[in-house]
Amino acid sequence: MPGRLRRPRSCFREPSNYRQETGSSPIRSTANIVCMNTRPSTRPAQPHFSLGRFLVPFIVLLLQWIACRACATAAVVATPRITLIVFADKPMPEGEWQSLFRDLRQDYSVLAVQTHVSLGAFDIIRGDSLIPGLEVDSSISIYLHGECTLRGQPGLSVPQGTLGWVLRNQGNIEPFIHVDCSRIGEMLTNYAQGMNHDLRNNVMAEAISRVVLHEWIHVATQSPMHGRDGVAKSSFRVADLIPSFWPQVAAASHGK
Repeated sequence: MPGRLRRPRSCFREPSNYRQETGSSPIRSTANIVCMNTRPSTRPAQPHFSLGRFLVPFIVLLLQWIACRACATAAVVATPRITLIVFADKPMPEGEWQSLFRDLRQDYSVLAVQTHVSLGAFDIIRGDSLIPGLEVDSSISIYLHGECTLRGQPGLSVPQGTLGWVLRNQGNIEPFIHVDCSRIGEMLTNYAQGMNHDLRNNVMAEAISRVVLHEWIHVATQSPMHGRDGVAKSSFRVADLIPSFWPQVAAASHGK
């Protein structure tokens, strides 16, 4: 049911249990009573052929097929359209927004193939352009924490900690996804030297998108379980964050 969209409460605490690595009646039998003629018959009884007896099973099967088709159609129609609302702690250039939205759409198609999870159709809007009173079928809020712009400064320490997380309330995984851009940047910064501005935007956008999709699976399936590979893995390396760019990035880093 469409509802008035409200800006979700922002909760920036990290839970310890969500790491992106990342409850006889009686039976009556019935019988038909057949009226029999007690007068003697002068000729042998002829077998009685009833067309209805043969048609009834086919009619029942036909009605069942029609009902199943109607249920399937109704299920498709009833699937809510999801609206992703992305909030950023710090201002992001327009190019970074465009790269992120593009990667979310592209990675979604890959996600459906790899995990066999259908998340339904979705729209993406920026939190800073949210229209008051906007009504949507269903929404997921995405919070980008820290600096989401990839810098080319060498890292001074090995990045550790959670890249993304979701919150669970009374057994339900809430539709709020948190992504730590600062930690993602720490993982990528040593590879960013030599990248131009557009490439940095694209690399960072893909990394953020992969973390978002990982957490989105938890929300969609209402399960904290992880997979053995792909975007559903419990922990990400750089190659898992940027699979499209990793061959290029790895080759460039070995050439230094």
